[in-house]
Amino acid sequence: MTASGLFAQNNGSVSIFTNAQTPAASATTPPSIAATQTPVILSRKGEIYLPQAGDWVLSMNATPWINYFGNLIHGPANSTSFLNSTQTIVGKYYVDDHTAYRLLLRIGVNSTSQNQEIASSDTGNTFPTPQAEDKRTISSHFIGVGFGIEKRRGKTRLQGYYGLEAMFFLSGSDTSFTYGNSYNANTDPVPTYYNWNTGGVNSFGLNAPRTTENSPGATFGISILGYIGVEYFVAPKISIGGEYTWGIIFQTTAQGTLNREEINSNTGVDQTDTYKTGGVSTFALDNSWNQVFGSGTGSLYINFHF
Repeated sequence: MTASGLFAQNNGSVSIFTNAQTPAASATTPPSIAATQTPVILSRKGEIYLPQAGDWVLSMNATPWINYFGNLIHGPANSTSFLNSTQTIVGKYYVDDHTAYRLLLRIGVNSTSQNQEIASSDTGNTFPTPQAEDKRTISSHFIGVGFGIEKRRGKTRLQGYYGLEAMFFLSGSDTSFTYGNSYNANTDPVPTYYNWNTGGVNSFGLNAPRTTENSPGATFGISILGYIGVEYFVAPKISIGGEYTWGIIFQTTAQGTLNREEINSNTGVDQTDTYKTGGVSTFALDNSWNQVFGSGTGSLYINFHF
């Protein structure tokens, strides 16, 4: 090493060179330039720890995995909860050793149907008591994208980074109800139903309306965020990091609709009416926007470089 003018430091299982101090480049790289190059940190097998130009990165929220392994140690309860957690795909591409573009993508479509048997209002003298079925269906969707640029600093396996990104999302939901007991002013003005909130059987009251569908308006959001974080490379091209975000937030929800089954007080006939629900808009300078992308203001990540 000393004969060729190279600098090498063996730090346990890690060897450290600058980019210009690798054996291939040592003969032609002036010492003044070599001193400014990013260190190349190698494992005992010669594998490079830190990201380089041309690397692709896949990042994921580490919190569900921490909970998963914690539950495996302490008990089987919720040991697969990470499968149902909200996750965002975060990808990066390094254009040089210190600069990366990153893309965030989340697409979610959910639909849940629940059925519950209750006593039928039309019992007569029948034994056992006939049953009626109530049903609730909840559906939702979420589409979110984000794009940013990231800069990093550091000459060891502990790296700091910062950047700026823009995010957009569109979401919506719908909840519908069907009832096994009919609603009729003459034959059944007080039908019973299953209360999905309390888990019991209730009645709506004499001629009281009951909801058949609730569709809040679609929500659109945009934000411009600054972020700062640190990551430590626990193995070549594998790191664990923490990140904090803060920025400008705008979100608006359009008017929605509410369908209700009710008795017409003039005709005494059961009918379904549609009502509009209000919308809302929000503008803020805050630090919680990443929660809609499946992570909080301060989040832990696992990063895999390829």
